Amino acid sequence: MTYQYKRILVGIDGSPQAEIALKKGIQIAINDKAELILAHVIDTRATQSVATLDGFVFEQLENEANRILKKYKELAQEKGLENVKSIIEFGNPKTLLATDIPEKENVDLIMLGATGLSTFERLLIGSSSEYIMRHAAVDILIVRK
Repeated sequence: MTYQYKRILVGIDGSPQAEIALKKGIQIAINDKAELILAHVIDTRATQSVATLDGFVFEQLENEANRILKKYKELAQEKGLENVKSIIEFGNPKTLLATDIPEKENVDLIMLGATGLSTFERLLIGSSSEYIMRHAAVDILIVRK
């Protein structure tokens, strides 16, 4: 018996690792005839103090997220994938990608690009991928180069 995914979430942050995850996500979505959901989370924790001084910061971040998601959605459609959805959220990427977005969108696979954090960096700032692996209720695929 083979399992087919129906709704695949790919976390998009503009990094080369996220683009690799996207390309693999497109292929899995095509093979499984699944919907591809591209999610970009603008981390409000990192921009909170700056944003209170200038609301322009959030507008710029949202514009950049829209640009990236549009480019990636077009790439997926060029590969023949018709069912592609883009989401932009503001907040904590760890919790939004691990639980909130998957529950809201009824996702059955989360795909993320692996970060290049060292052990020391993970200790200081934490790894989003690691957090999502521990808290998500669905399958996770961490994509490496």
